[in-house]
Amino acid sequence: MTSVPSDLRRSERTLALARDVDRRYGENAPIAISEIGSGLFFLSDFVRNVNVPCEIDFLSIGGDASARRFITDLSRPIDGRDVLIVCDCVDDLQRMSFLLGALRERGPRSLALVSYEPLAGEERAALGSIAILGESAS
Repeated sequence: MTSVPSDLRRSERTLALARDVDRRYGENAPIAISEIGSGLFFLSDFVRNVNVPCEIDFLSIGGDASARRFITDLSRPIDGRDVLIVCDCVDDLQRMSFLLGALRERGPRSLALVSYEPLAGEERAALGSIAILGESAS
């Protein structure tokens, strides 16, 4: 039995997610947002494969679960825009919930999550009503 190298599987998943963005957003130029850190490598691979116009912005979150705050905030407003939260994995549901809530308050036209690692059913449920690209339950 032969196995597919992990970097090839990764590129196939990344390409599939990028094609999903192309289908969903057409020429609407979504903003891809990533937290500064290890997810930047996935963000780079992902947006390189997106064919629709796409802007990029970054932020960083600090504090513990009881007192989250933005250490670095976005450089542009997102009201009325399609926003993609791009990460390699959702490893802290409380942190992601804080981010989703804070971004929703800014009035984006749409908000979607793009994660290299698929989310389990209980993780999707914990995040509430958010489009999750590449997931059958989005």
